[in-house]
Amino acid sequence: MQNNEVDLNENITIYTHTKINLDFFNPTVEHLRPLNMVQKPLSALAYSQTDKIVIIIVDDLAELTAIPIGFEHSIVITAKNNLTPLPEHLSNTIIYQQASNENHQQALEKVFNALIKTYFSTELFLEPADLYQSDAFEKGQRYINIHSLQEQQLMNENVKPLFSPIGKDGTVILNFNLHQSSFSLDKIQDLTEIIIEHLGEKFDGEIFYSCNATSKPEQSDLIYLSYLSA
Repeated sequence: MQNNEVDLNENITIYTHTKINLDFFNPTVEHLRPLNMVQKPLSALAYSQTDKIVIIIVDDLAELTAIPIGFEHSIVITAKNNLTPLPEHLSNTIIYQQASNENHQQALEKVFNALIKTYFSTELFLEPADLYQSDAFEKGQRYINIHSLQEQQLMNENVKPLFSPIGKDGTVILNFNLHQSSFSLDKIQDLTEIIIEHLGEKFDGEIFYSCNATSKPEQSDLIYLSYLSA
């Protein structure tokens, strides 16, 4: 979804007690619209002004029970196997439950590449309001499931099991991170058609698209396939 008039807050605040390294984002090679990431302690959530996009990193969702979160577009990263009932004030939140072999830093970088970059692409970007106001959030907060694939993997029939958990009314987010030398909207359209074929004829859900041209080495070309679940 392309709209050059979108006014996104250029500051993305990361709230956490964990020390996070923000050097993974290099604006000189990532061809994105201007953004700046800053880190604040979790305790600052209760006193902060409403931002358009925030990331909250915790070990347990219970840490957020007593902290009001009024952000329009919040993303929570939490530990795996977290059985804490979700507080009601997280009803408009995307939650990423990190894998057992991931730490908070790795989870943040995955969420950044698969989701945050979709909001700041200079080519084709996703407006946060479109996602958060979609049918996916009719029943409250959603978990985001993230897979990264190389182009050749997408061509392989063995990739089909990655698509099987996606329901026929599911919400899918595609972010194409391609080297600038091979970047083209025609190529992205071809790859999208392959993904739709993997989803199957019964799929009748929503698909959100974004793409990023990058100066990183070509072997870093990745297609991020994400989908939302209850």
